[in-house]
Amino acid sequence: MKMKDKTQMKRKCASTNLLAACALLFLMGCNSFSPKQAPSPVEEGEGEATETVAEEEEAYMAAPKIETDGEGLIVLGQCPQTDKHLTVTLSEDNAKAEISYDGELMQTVEDKEGALVAAGGDIPVRFMDANFDGLTDIFIGPGESRTYSTLLVWDAAHKEFVRIGKLSEPTLQGFMLEPATKSVYEGGSGSYCLFVVTRSTWEGGSLKVKERLLSVSDPTQYGANDVSDKYSLRDENDKEVQATRIATELPGNWKNVIEIYGIE
Repeated sequence: MKMKDKTQMKRKCASTNLLAACALLFLMGCNSFSPKQAPSPVEEGEGEATETVAEEEEAYMAAPKIETDGEGLIVLGQCPQTDKHLTVTLSEDNAKAEISYDGELMQTVEDKEGALVAAGGDIPVRFMDANFDGLTDIFIGPGESRTYSTLLVWDAAHKEFVRIGKLSEPTLQGFMLEPATKSVYEGGSGSYCLFVVTRSTWEGGSLKVKERLLSVSDPTQYGANDVSDKYSLRDENDKEVQATRIATELPGNWKNVIEIYGIE
């Protein structure tokens, strides 16, 4: 082979090798910035909107929003009487309650002992989160002192409402909620001169009393009711924690509870 031909051949091989190297580098560069590995751009708020929709779909039993009275306590009157999905219809004798979801019957609650609530007048239905689990519960009845009412708590595991308390129990009378401490306050008259309020917390499907406040209106009845002063605060073991004549000296939200109940 002539020298000229050999020189041309070498130049062609070098050019081919150079092109191959450039192509290889180009492909390696493209692979290192593959769209599958690079983060995909997200419009501002796009991810949040998707997450919000998903949360709404999952939490279809979410409790209605309730505004507090400024003291962190939620009274029955502040709880909504309507719900986005749920409706409750009472029978004429108040012995049966039909619960519907978007117009379709999902459950019937019936009391074989008698009525679900005290008779007389309109029976309001309230929707709330009574046990602080983020799911809607149902309260039926006025919830005033010397009346009995029905609380139905949603059991997510069994997909049904479960009744808390019985007719014979003086419970759920004029109660209010305190989300900050996940407490339920219940009040009622113990006698003509004694008013008792309890602060309870949930243990499973029942309420356990943590504190009890006894208030008397007649000083001559202090001894008979084992109350050492106008207000006597007890713990769950019924041990006196604090006794005072001045409501504002009571700890926590007790002074606000007394004001709401209108205890003098």
